[in-house]
Amino acid sequence: MTLPTFLRRGMFVCALGTLAACASPDPGDEFADPYEGFNRSMHDVNVVLDENILRPAAQGYDYVTPELFQHLIGNGLDFLEQPVYLANHLLQGDIDASLRVLGRITLNATMGLGVLDPATEFGLASEPTDFGITLGKWGVGEGAYLVLPFVGPTTTRDLGGSVVDKGFDPMLYVGLFTAADGAGPAVSGVGLLDRRDRNADLIDEVLYNSPDSYVTQRSIYLQRRRALVRGGASDPDALPDIFDETPPATN
Repeated sequence: MTLPTFLRRGMFVCALGTLAACASPDPGDEFADPYEGFNRSMHDVNVVLDENILRPAAQGYDYVTPELFQHLIGNGLDFLEQPVYLANHLLQGDIDASLRVLGRITLNATMGLGVLDPATEFGLASEPTDFGITLGKWGVGEGAYLVLPFVGPTTTRDLGGSVVDKGFDPMLYVGLFTAADGAGPAVSGVGLLDRRDRNADLIDEVLYNSPDSYVTQRSIYLQRRRALVRGGASDPDALPDIFDETPPATN
């Protein structure tokens, strides 16, 4: 990737960050969904993509990948997310969480080689966060609810935040400064399959067994994001992380 392209990407990040910052404040009603007609159409597209591509691919991944390898892959994916968590905890002014994440990175890099998780055994569990949450903690409203093809549920704030987070992703720089241009997309693809497989029962329940899967998905996504901005969901089982890009941590 050439430097001018990188600069253009940086300008795009700034533009999306501005979009998030200018998003309308949280509404007085439960959810701000002014684009519901468009969102429902995109939701239907994503359900078709899941039913015909992602779910079968995740089932194949589960079938051919031994459980031990799945465990190591999950740990490795979580390890690669830690710089994003570290940067955002710092931006949120949470020094204690930042130090815990730094300790987790150090332990899992040295003792775990990036695929084992000794840090959790030492009491340093993964503490996911992202720039959308950071913006929320800074007082930026969540804006309008959006559903995009291949992206899934988001908000104007979280959409901008997800692009900014790419700047903290170490895999971006693997592609920029090495010949391994395909490493980032490959990791993203494996992460998508791993996340879909780990949450298969819950995702199937939401998408295929709900009376209105659009409403169910919207409620889960927005309630969970609001809980994380406030400081964490009180009931993780009720507000699962099945729609974010971040893979779940494994022990």
